Amino acid sequence: MEIINDKGKIKKIIAMNGHAAEHNYNHFLNIGQIYDSTSFVASGNKGIMSYMDGTDMWCYSDPLAPKEERLKMFIEFLQWAFDNGSKKVRAEVSEDLWKKITEAVKSGYRCIKPSYIYQWPIFDLKKWDPLLSGSHFKSLRNAKNSFYKEHKVEVIDARKLKKEGIIKLIEKWKKMRGGTDKTHTEHYMSAVESGFEGYDSTRAIIVDGNIGAITGGWKVLHSNDFYSQLGLINYEMKGVGDIAYIEDLNFLKNAGYAHADFGGSTPEMMSFKNKFLPSSVYKTVEFSIKKK
Repeated sequence: MEIINDKGKIKKIIAMNGHAAEHNYNHFLNIGQIYDSTSFVASGNKGIMSYMDGTDMWCYSDPLAPKEERLKMFIEFLQWAFDNGSKKVRAEVSEDLWKKITEAVKSGYRCIKPSYIYQWPIFDLKKWDPLLSGSHFKSLRNAKNSFYKEHKVEVIDARKLKKEGIIKLIEKWKKMRGGTDKTHTEHYMSAVESGFEGYDSTRAIIVDGNIGAITGGWKVLHSNDFYSQLGLINYEMKGVGDIAYIEDLNFLKNAGYAHADFGGSTPEMMSFKNKFLPSSVYKTVEFSIKKK
């Protein structure tokens, strides 16, 4: 295994083996702004998106490899990281891979109890009803109708907004964000500075002339699914979070996507996202490994 910096080769590996929501080259670079350094570790035409955080090596998302080779690829990465001076290896991987890893490495390593387990809601867009019919959606339906009655709302491409306005929204979002989950803004700032490079869609909800929310994301590789990665809400505008989710689901349905992935969520965020009735939920696990 080796760290490679060739942009073309990295993008080729991601394009060939990408399968998870976060397998996106520009997103990989943006997330790197949170850590000390970005390291794409490759073995032939397979790879792992990773970062250095102090003396810890991060494995970010499942390995970029065929399904049957992902466990082997992770173990090779684990050994490589310790051989190159890492004191601890941290990872966020799919729940299934996490279970396989903990079993496979228990003889030589110690897997520390997960620090986070994220739930990722998936929406079957064929089943999504833009009219919000039925008793479950009554409160959302009424809230939507009231919101549009009381405000002038328009949806535009977020790339048309001035960067300064988006940055102010990010700063306000971080300040007012509730819950116990970690709040980082560096990767959002990086995405804004690049003009949202790597995004297939960025949409801004303008309420009475002000930015109410920004959503965006990209098509998941080798699928007809969309990862709605960006969700910045102006919490000073009551009800705009509901409107942002409704607008996003309506847009993605009309765009012809099969499913919408609304991102890793802590229990607090899932309580909000469950209002929209996801069709399924999968999990990723954040944990650490040390040598015995």
